[in-house]
Amino acid sequence: MKLKSASYGRLSHNAKCSRCRAKAIISLPSHHANFCEDCFLVFFHKAVNRAMKKFPIGLDTPIMVAVSGGKDSLALWDVLADLGFTTKGIHIDLGIPNFSEASRSACEEFAKSRGLELSIYELKDLFGFSLPEIAKLKSSKVCSVCGTLKRQFLNRLALQEGFSVIATGHNLDDEASRLLGNTLRHRDAYLQKAYPFLPAGPGLVARMKPLFRLESEEIRIYCRVRGIKYFGDKCPFARGATSHILLEALQFIESQMPGTKRDFLFGFLDRQTPPQFEDALLGNCSVCGALSYQDTCSVCRLKDELKRKKEFLKDRGH
Repeated sequence: MKLKSASYGRLSHNAKCSRCRAKAIISLPSHHANFCEDCFLVFFHKAVNRAMKKFPIGLDTPIMVAVSGGKDSLALWDVLADLGFTTKGIHIDLGIPNFSEASRSACEEFAKSRGLELSIYELKDLFGFSLPEIAKLKSSKVCSVCGTLKRQFLNRLALQEGFSVIATGHNLDDEASRLLGNTLRHRDAYLQKAYPFLPAGPGLVARMKPLFRLESEEIRIYCRVRGIKYFGDKCPFARGATSHILLEALQFIESQMPGTKRDFLFGFLDRQTPPQFEDALLGNCSVCGALSYQDTCSVCRLKDELKRKKEFLKDRGH
């Protein structure tokens, strides 16, 4: 069933599709373009194909897609499968009451509706602590901790399941706001790795971001057009996250000067040299065997810290 409206920007009642001149139902301000439903899908596929051409990945390379149940990861899984790639979804249940159940259910329902294979793992089983348990024992925000854990476990699980590349649903908004934060803080090491494809190495699968050319709202429209039912709630632990503040600043600038986010990110990437895998300083964690610059990796150090704090609180009767 065709949508009657899926507008993102302002759209006059007689607006025509920029590609085929049919009635437009979608307006994309940063592209100064309007689309009908069919031509929007052509636009979306072209954006993903253009991104994929930057990556040394062929149709014969199986891709593990990290899925959270949100719009970005499910849209990514959908479009990669639609373009003919062999994919398998992987979901890590963080153990957050209500939130994680809904996230997991969205992944399961999508996989079933598309006839795709999905693996589900629980953070509690992988790490010994759920995210709420970590939050209780950590005084700082857990967003960065969560990201570190997911990166390590996704890499480990991809290797276990025989995949050489992981795809994540990071979009243009995510990448532009992260670039802004690293630029403001002069984080040169992070800026050098700010590229939508990171190559594989010994003990490390390649990582790619096929949606980096697409804005969050464009992905939201894609989900509407494709009938993708996603879980739209924000993680309860993400309130006040720095990334949200940076994105709000970028969105304000974008509202005044459409296309700024694209120019900012793509201008930076055009000047970047694709990163190469460098293992000169990398060793293996003495506890779990993961790649690490220190004798013990950050995940194992965190686990040890949480165990000690848990024992301390137990001894004090908490």
